[in-house]
Amino acid sequence: MATALRCNVVTPSASVLEVDATYVSFPAWDGSTGVQVGAAAFLAKLGEGVLRVDTASGSKKFVIDGGFAQMQGSTLTILADVATPIDQVDLAKANIELDAANADAGKRGTISERTTIERRQRAARAKLAAVRSGR
Repeated sequence: MATALRCNVVTPSASVLEVDATYVSFPAWDGSTGVQVGAAAFLAKLGEGVLRVDTASGSKKFVIDGGFAQMQGSTLTILADVATPIDQVDLAKANIELDAANADAGKRGTISERTTIERRQRAARAKLAAVRSGR
């Protein structure tokens, strides 16, 4: 059995984080998921919310929006569409994003358009919740 959990967070434009972790929690499409050393292999679709990576020296938090998580061996790879460090989330901008998504929610549209609007709402709410929880 592995004694360390390697966590890699990657976006389409950059490698965001590569650390040995003790615990990782992330929003999957169907609810929160936690991973520790020795976790079985899996592939999960990510949702919108806070990714927390606990290390021996503390926690690192990111707001993520979509992508996939893959556990293979002792390595967890988070392939996120967006991964913003919580300390870089702009509260005013997140409020504007939520207001715009809420305004669009009142309009008629296709199922695909509604799905996109709902994702924008969840992403903006996740940013606001992360900032309000004290980062």
